[in-house]
Amino acid sequence: MTHLISFLIGFAFGMIPFSYMIGALRGIDITRVGSRNIGATNLGRTLGFPFFIIGLILDVAKGIAPVLLSHSLFGAATLAGAGAILGHIFNPLFGFRGGKGVATTIGVALALMTKSFTLALGLWLLVYLTTFLVSLASLCFSVALPAFSIILNEGAVGDRILFILVAIVVIHAHRSNIKRLLNRKEPKTVFWRRG
Repeated sequence: MTHLISFLIGFAFGMIPFSYMIGALRGIDITRVGSRNIGATNLGRTLGFPFFIIGLILDVAKGIAPVLLSHSLFGAATLAGAGAILGHIFNPLFGFRGGKGVATTIGVALALMTKSFTLALGLWLLVYLTTFLVSLASLCFSVALPAFSIILNEGAVGDRILFILVAIVVIHAHRSNIKRLLNRKEPKTVFWRRG
């Protein structure tokens, strides 16, 4: 029962559409502009780099918070992390369509596997700063995270399995981006240079 409660706590946190709410406060429905995604990247493309940072921090926080809360309440955190990621990607408030899940995965990973997260984040930065393709950097991050956790033997077996499954879900969520990447049509995103 505690595992189910942990998952539901995570899912409830994951459902909070921070970037959508920030856009709405600025008079913009981000489900109708750009990629129409409710995540921080689309918010940043629409309103600029400072808003990307705010959206990113909040989406990361909703990955960290349920993991720490469930750990303190039940001593079980992995399912809370899974719930947060799935709640963000398959958000019932938006017809089970949400963000791509990378920022929330960052929060969960930061709470569960600090070393693997740090290395995967370094790879994200390297790929992004050399290509300015957020989707490619995010895909690399999601695949690298479980790979580093296995190489470093970090975290519980359940944590590693979680991030392998998350990588599969993130790849699925990025399937339209992958098609554009293969066709060299994926737009570059330089947050600090709008327009």
